[in-house]
Amino acid sequence: MAARRAVLAIAAKDILTWFRTPSAILASLLPPVAFLLIIFVVAGAVGRNPVALVVEDNGPQAQRLVSILEDSDAFRVQRASHDEATHLLDTLQVAAVITVPASFDDDFRAHRPDPVSVQINNLNLDFTNDLRRSVPAAITGFYAGQPDTPVMVGVAESDLRPHDVELVQFELVPILVLLLTIMGIVNGGLATAREFEELTIKALLLSPISRGTLIAGKILACWVTTMLVAAVVLVLSFVFGVLRPAGWYWLPALAAIGLIALAGAGLGTALGGALRRFSAVAGVGINLSIYLFFLSGGISVAAFLPEWIQDIVHFTPTFYGVDALEAAIFYQSADNLVRDLAVLLVTAVVGLGLGIMSLRRRLVEV
Repeated sequence: MAARRAVLAIAAKDILTWFRTPSAILASLLPPVAFLLIIFVVAGAVGRNPVALVVEDNGPQAQRLVSILEDSDAFRVQRASHDEATHLLDTLQVAAVITVPASFDDDFRAHRPDPVSVQINNLNLDFTNDLRRSVPAAITGFYAGQPDTPVMVGVAESDLRPHDVELVQFELVPILVLLLTIMGIVNGGLATAREFEELTIKALLLSPISRGTLIAGKILACWVTTMLVAAVVLVLSFVFGVLRPAGWYWLPALAAIGLIALAGAGLGTALGGALRRFSAVAGVGINLSIYLFFLSGGISVAAFLPEWIQDIVHFTPTFYGVDALEAAIFYQSADNLVRDLAVLLVTAVVGLGLGIMSLRRRLVEV
């Protein structure tokens, strides 16, 4: 009973210290927030391309093509005159100018070549290729709706997943795992390093508690703090409808989050015991967490990366955390949940073992 009270007292002290230390809060929260902002900016840049649409024909066929272009998922269409469109293209406000010529309907009825001109700002190949694919696709859609269409080939799409996931929404899961990792590694490491740097570790060792109790309190504090921050993120994500597991899939999602946080707490404690300096722990912990973020699919789908990177990814525990959370939150799939949770459980055990051994060794040296 006394040992349990001591563990809770040490944990409560560390939790309150974290909330009262702006530098620790910034070190834990700033990288995930920064990556979230980057994802928002990138998503806006690689989504629907802004184009200016010049319509010189008011005929029904021209208007039908215009409607297809405006409803396309590939464009953000802005109607403009010829001069306005030229100005928008020259000032980089649009990526291309699409012009429906004045003779469009007449040429269509006469079965004459009916070119729709596209002036592209080929600033980089990514934008250029998007436009080169999207405009012909819109024209193909236009002809597919004609009763005498010359396009006899259609596309029968079959989706592997039950629904589409927006890019920003998809990237929230790796960012959540980054948050858990940084909160565990950096917060756990800072809480441990602070005791050595400020020499309060000697006072703790002189108190009537065992080293095991002290270590358990440090790890528990880090895990609870991480889970509190994760709870706030999950509640906000649920309210806004961006991360919302359905039915029983809340259970594996929470299990994955808890195991990632526990592994991070153990590794953070190990790092703090090894380095014993606030600045060193923050630098190493943040960099390590960011490397794990990228290897777990932080800015891309890991399965689409080069083969040699995929070989490394499969030895990265956070990859399995991202996979488990994506399956539970987005797709309600249990295909790899057992494997993913098993890897996270082993990682948590290893992390705790490293934290206990590292801190116990340092305590003996004090």
